[in-house]
Amino acid sequence: MCGLFGAFNWSGVDVSSRLARLAHRGPDGAGVASAGAAVHGHVRLALVDLTSASDQPFRYAGAVLSFNGEIWNWREVRHDLQALGRTFSTNGDTEVLAQALDEWSLDALPRLQGMFAFAWSSRDGRHVLVRDRFGEVPLYVARRGDAYLWSSERKAFDTSEQAIALPAGTLLDMASGILTRWYDAAAPRPFDPRPIAELLARGVTLRATADAPVCCLISGGLDSTLILHLAHQIAPPGQEVVAYTAKLDSDSADLRAARRVTDHLGVRLIEVPVQRPDAAALSAAVKAIEIPSKAQVEIAAMCMPLAAAIASDGFKACLSGEAADELFGGYGSMHIKGYRADDDEWRAVRLAQLAKMARGNFVRCNKVFMAYGVECRLPFMEQDLVEATLAMSKAQCPPGKGALKAAAEGLVPRWVIDRQKDTFQGGAGMIDAAQAAVSDPRGFYASTCKTIYGPRAKD
Repeated sequence: MCGLFGAFNWSGVDVSSRLARLAHRGPDGAGVASAGAAVHGHVRLALVDLTSASDQPFRYAGAVLSFNGEIWNWREVRHDLQALGRTFSTNGDTEVLAQALDEWSLDALPRLQGMFAFAWSSRDGRHVLVRDRFGEVPLYVARRGDAYLWSSERKAFDTSEQAIALPAGTLLDMASGILTRWYDAAAPRPFDPRPIAELLARGVTLRATADAPVCCLISGGLDSTLILHLAHQIAPPGQEVVAYTAKLDSDSADLRAARRVTDHLGVRLIEVPVQRPDAAALSAAVKAIEIPSKAQVEIAAMCMPLAAAIASDGFKACLSGEAADELFGGYGSMHIKGYRADDDEWRAVRLAQLAKMARGNFVRCNKVFMAYGVECRLPFMEQDLVEATLAMSKAQCPPGKGALKAAAEGLVPRWVIDRQKDTFQGGAGMIDAAQAAVSDPRGFYASTCKTIYGPRAKD
């Protein structure tokens, strides 16, 4: 994961100084490169191919690429390109993306499985911005006539520059101003008969693979326990799997469950103390994630100490159980809607939750960890798993995470499957702590976000 800032046809902007506002996203390098009317800026967090050969902006065959994220299937794509006679000078996904774009242009996008946002100036003068299928990686755009600025975070924009999020699964051709959807999550797809556990195991395997250390987050619930179990199962002999959990209330049910799970697996658990927040700490959480959502801010307030500790211990990425509730119908209101819905309505509910995550959960997850130079990876967002889940009927994927609980049988202890889990921030005690710190948390978050980022900082 990295950070992007760039400009197209926009005079008077100092890309280097704006890029410095995103330095937290890229502790391993920074660079600026021009390509016609575009100027690309990039700060790097090196996780795959740690050498300078994969530094960015990346030049290839007259094109310039600034890439933020990960291509999970880059080895498969590289193999396809090698079969066409192409050779590679690096051992990472950046050059694979650059060569895939050179070979297939934007028709390369459906071949890519990953979480990403990138800016590409092609050899024939096209200048495009692209965001991944599900919107796991944020990308913002400001426009002034036929000129554009883009950034991974709102922090790089001046207050006079009104930036909006590029929608998930879209690409913007800056020369023409045309926004195109390259992926539609709602498009019908055939049901994938592979077991959920198999699809999730692939998601964990791909996301646990890196040239830099990766750890796991554990909350004591089913989702994070499944991820930790699979990560522990696939770890090579001698490679330790380390789990992190946040400790606000030292006797919370979630913390006790996390201890029990890690004891069962024989995994080292690091408990990160979280101080009861004051207004300044909650403001810092709003500033980090750049959205005013009460749930997202309070989760962020729990995760910031986690991210700081993970980075301090030398890890550059973590695996999270994020998104399982939305895909499998675990939320309270979603749960209720599901029981009343028919098959089509139930699919629409899950699609709406998926779209909502691109404006909330994914934004928070990305930014709060990247504030400390840590990439948060989400195995439940494995493309085949997401599409298989959305293709399931209500009977196959009933509300209340029935399909996931069935898949977990025999993998995790029965008590984990049966355990009634609160929200992360609720189970940890952060909701009550935030209410004690500020009398009107929702109003406080909204006002803070508006003051820092302006009235449009909602998505």
